[in-house]
Amino acid sequence: MAELAEDVWGLDLRVVQRPFTLVGVKPALDAFTDVANELKENAEKSARSFGQELAATRRKVA
Repeated sequence: MAELAEDVWGLDLRVVQRPFTLVGVKPALDAFTDVANELKENAEKSARSFGQELAATRRKVA
C-alpha cells in the first residue's frame, strides 16, 4: 500500500510499524511484555520525529 501511495500519488510516505501489539491481549505473549513496551516506545519516538519533520517542512513552505 505504501508503494502504491508513493508511486501513484507521489507521496513522501513514512510508515512506522509496531510489532507485538497483542501482548497483554493474548496470554501466550505475556513473556514479551518488556520487549513490547520498548518497541512501542521506539515506534512512538519515530512517529513523533517524523511528525516534527513534516511540521517543520510545512512551516518553511507557508
